[in-house]
Amino acid sequence: MTLRPLSDLSPADWLLDDPAPAALRVHLGPSGFAAYARVLHSPTGGGDRFEGHLDGALLAALVDVLARHTRTPDDCCFALWEGYGDIHGGEAAGFLTAFSGPSRWPGRIFTKDKPKAPPPPAFPPDVMAGPLLTVNGEEHFLFAGPLADAGRWGAASYGGGVPRDINSPNLMWPADHAWFVTTTIEGTWTGVGGTESLIAELLHDPRLEVVRQRYDEGALR
Repeated sequence: MTLRPLSDLSPADWLLDDPAPAALRVHLGPSGFAAYARVLHSPTGGGDRFEGHLDGALLAALVDVLARHTRTPDDCCFALWEGYGDIHGGEAAGFLTAFSGPSRWPGRIFTKDKPKAPPPPAFPPDVMAGPLLTVNGEEHFLFAGPLADAGRWGAASYGGGVPRDINSPNLMWPADHAWFVTTTIEGTWTGVGGTESLIAELLHDPRLEVVRQRYDEGALR
């Protein structure tokens, strides 16, 4: 299944109304959780850490742990930064499909192809034009659905058989507010706030690289 876009942004009111500075909220989430941690974007193959994105394996491991620490795993919210170029399609994403499609016959190698239509936006017009959730000056689309569907945005393909892969959620939380997860667009770690038992399980999970975090240091780096 895929997540459903929300036009009602009120599920995020608890985040926007939190008294903590906006920079802290965007790095670690609302104040008041018993414990906080950083889930590092561990590199694969010895490369650099991903910026602003949890890859599939890390997201799946994190979701697996989070599901055991909420009463509402089937009712969660997910925010996606609006600024990713591949969401909007058009020329911003045209290079992604420049070499897609079937191979040309030898007799047509030197003929001029018709220009390809630019990729469409990822979401329908009502979603693209809908209200956006603004947190610390950054605008997000807001979605809802089961925690198990995290990152399944239901985005349209680029066309020509090219699938559209979009980043992992930038913000996510369950309806019972048992925890909060935030990944900044340039960060190499994901902030998590929740209970002591949640953070303890994350710290001991061999699939994840996690360090404990003081909330008042959340926006320092």
